[in-house]
Amino acid sequence: MPAKRPKKVVAAAPRAAAKQVGDLRALLPGHRDSADRLCWRFGHADADGPWSLGKLTKAEVDALGEAMVKFESMTVTELFKGSPGKDYEVARIPNKDALARLDEIQLSDMTQISCLRIGGKGRLYGFRVDNVFHLVWWDPEHEVWPTEKKHT
Repeated sequence: MPAKRPKKVVAAAPRAAAKQVGDLRALLPGHRDSADRLCWRFGHADADGPWSLGKLTKAEVDALGEAMVKFESMTVTELFKGSPGKDYEVARIPNKDALARLDEIQLSDMTQISCLRIGGKGRLYGFRVDNVFHLVWWDPEHEVWPTEKKHT
């Protein structure tokens, strides 16, 4: 019968001293009105459609991220009282492919979609609940809700 190996004794790691960080809300710049400022959620982002975030180049990701940081420093009222933000009725989206895509990703029961203009043509679409923007699409060519041409 082979001899049993002795069990290894592992010393317990010393406990880290509890770190005091204070009230996190007080440490964050702009904390007093942060509930009014725009913030982002990505759980409903369309992963496969024509306006998927997954199709962005690195340069587009950088530009989009820069714009989103700028937007989250603003209140919802500042963003959606005129430009750059607008709210639309989902049923009135002129692009039939966009309506069909909302149906495919099971978001066609939403009644209002929000849009943030980024640059000339670019649009970020999502569903806004209070100050939370649930991102769905990045539309770099302004195809989801194109501007109506005047005098045509």
